[in-house]
Amino acid sequence: MADGAGLTDRLELVRVPLRDPENPVIAFSPLGRVPALVDGDLVLTEARHICAYLDEKGDASTSSVAGYKDWRAVAAEAQALAFLDAVTVWSREFRRPEEERSPFLLEVEDEQAARMMAYYDKTLDVPTGELVFNFETLCLAVAMGMLQFYDLAPNWRDDYPRLSAWVDAYDAAPIMRDTAPSAAAMNLFTR
Repeated sequence: MADGAGLTDRLELVRVPLRDPENPVIAFSPLGRVPALVDGDLVLTEARHICAYLDEKGDASTSSVAGYKDWRAVAAEAQALAFLDAVTVWSREFRRPEEERSPFLLEVEDEQAARMMAYYDKTLDVPTGELVFNFETLCLAVAMGMLQFYDLAPNWRDDYPRLSAWVDAYDAAPIMRDTAPSAAAMNLFTR
């Protein structure tokens, strides 16, 4: 990742308004998809590829993404990313004006999230030592962070204590704590 690879001071972060024709990413990628990494004429718009590129360009001692020979790790990354995608869709729908929300979509995303949280509650090992920061753990930590920030599943901790302990361990890490969203910072991104 950028911070672990020593690249933070070489990156320029740009606010990108979604679903807006003024989205600056459209000049590089027709869909205006984020995240996006632009380095000269290279444009990457898949989070996994961005992480691998930053690993290669930085000074990290380990890769944050699994190699394609480790198919179980690749599958775990894909599952965590799919969960993050689902929580993202859920949060977007949740933030729309109430009269514009799709009850069907909210119900589907709620059910998907509950299944994923139950899965992680059964399968995750709660960290007892140094945390592993890789693509899978970051996708899961960010998904759970969004779920908590938008209060999408208010009582999830009661139902998933093992997942709750895992989230607490990652939330306490300085890189996660220092980059957690706040209500004031999110005002720009409300829609």
